[in-house]
Amino acid sequence: MTTVVHLVDAAAGWEQRIAIGSLLDRLPKEGFRQLVAALDAGGAAMLRSWGMPAVVLHRPLPITALAAPAIARFTERENVDVIHAWGPSAASAARAGAGRRPIVCEVFDPTVISRHASLLRTLSQSKGFAFICGSGIVQRRLVERGVALDKCAVIRPGIDFAAINRFRRGPLRDELGVPREQTLIVAPEPVTRESCAFEAFSAAAMVNHLEGSVRMIVPGDSPETQRIARFAAGLPSRPTFVPLSRALDMEALIAVSDVLIAAPHGDVSTTAIAWAMAAGVAVIGSAVPSIAELIAHKVNGLLFKPPPRRGVVVDIVQRLRDRDSQTKLKEAARGQAYEVFGLRRFVEQHSHAYDNLFAIAPVGDGVVDSANAF
Repeated sequence: MTTVVHLVDAAAGWEQRIAIGSLLDRLPKEGFRQLVAALDAGGAAMLRSWGMPAVVLHRPLPITALAAPAIARFTERENVDVIHAWGPSAASAARAGAGRRPIVCEVFDPTVISRHASLLRTLSQSKGFAFICGSGIVQRRLVERGVALDKCAVIRPGIDFAAINRFRRGPLRDELGVPREQTLIVAPEPVTRESCAFEAFSAAAMVNHLEGSVRMIVPGDSPETQRIARFAAGLPSRPTFVPLSRALDMEALIAVSDVLIAAPHGDVSTTAIAWAMAAGVAVIGSAVPSIAELIAHKVNGLLFKPPPRRGVVVDIVQRLRDRDSQTKLKEAARGQAYEVFGLRRFVEQHSHAYDNLFAIAPVGDGVVDSANAF
């Protein structure tokens, strides 16, 4: 029996919620005992809001290293074998307090690496520390910044296809007030200036003005989401912006949509794109490396040259109006999603990674990137 603790920091979001929940539900109970812990009370409250009972590892001050004594006591008391850190702060605290226990840090977003490159490189040099990468780009960025390749394993997100079907059969689309005959567009979180959701919304509003029957969800409550809402309120034409009266799960919003537009300046996490592919939602995206890793233009989605530049809104408009291509390409994307983002494979690969760490073997032994199925 291997005891794994999932350690969460304040950076955790919807991707971590889905991944941790999948592992808690599906890893074999006879082989793994799983615990969930947070560095502070805020993280524990977040986990509990996700329906996950969590231990709080209190820190006397909001300094990551000060969590080390609490982690040491907790891991000793619970006989923890492997620590699964779900963010840089969690990984740093775990390394400070875990002793010789193996630690794996899971990373979905390539920008995490650029923001924490020095910390992650230092952590990787300690014995028993490894990374699980949500995409090939994440692995590449780690290696470019000095992390040894044998310290990394690529495990693609696991998609619950049954959950997608439940969302699509459920009442959410009606609750949003968007009839099935209209085109519902969604932008992935996080919504920031660099995500270019404003340009994506501008394109959607233009198509709605020209053709009608186009609506768009811009999720979250970030300053950029608020800016887009103010802009939308001042438009004289048909309403395009879909207001959300409550917080809704990103994967549910994707599942009930028709198009996902991911228009970032640079590399981003592609979990939302994986869910869109699996849900048969057309993907329109900027041709940054992380998106181009999954989407090929006019093969399983529609791409355009990345912003910031003039003409990007026009490019998005052209692709939004290409409904025939969207219909054909999303079927190809869904077939690929079945091969690449299977939930069973996601769980089995994590099981292999944990066994490797416990056996002091390279984390990637027996873990094959499922995107090789493309």
